[in-house]
Amino acid sequence: MRYCKGFSLIELIIVIVLIASLFFIMALNFKAYTVNKNLRAAARYVESDFAICKERAIAEGNVYQIIFTNGGNGYTIQYLVGGVVVPASQVVKSLLEFETDITVFSAAFGAPTNQTVNFSPRGIISPLGNPPPGDGVILTNMRGSLATVQVSSTGRTYVTFNMQ
Repeated sequence: MRYCKGFSLIELIIVIVLIASLFFIMALNFKAYTVNKNLRAAARYVESDFAICKERAIAEGNVYQIIFTNGGNGYTIQYLVGGVVVPASQVVKSLLEFETDITVFSAAFGAPTNQTVNFSPRGIISPLGNPPPGDGVILTNMRGSLATVQVSSTGRTYVTFNMQ
């Protein structure tokens, strides 16, 4: 009997099944990674808008507001001159460009019902006072992951993530 070099059909089928299983597992993990990556990007987007509003309030000497809505998927940025909202200044930002399921889980600044953060012309949060721990915006996605964007009384922002 002659010795044949190569692989048998059963060996090839086993290798193909193993490779297909690995690709399936990778595809599932990639979907979870993408969903959480989009939540991180949305949180950084909100954080950058906090920084922009703070800097514009200082530069222009106006009060800038960011208004959130619990359960919504966006927020409004506007500025006030003499305590009156300038209608042309209203810009509605949407989190839908990151993922359709990213929503504002909660937004609280100073009081559970206050969903507006004001940056005074000095760049600090007004009214004065230290926001209690947990003040800020919590974003969530379909996996139940959370991104918390907190803002201190001096206008400094901190982002923390709790990924599922």
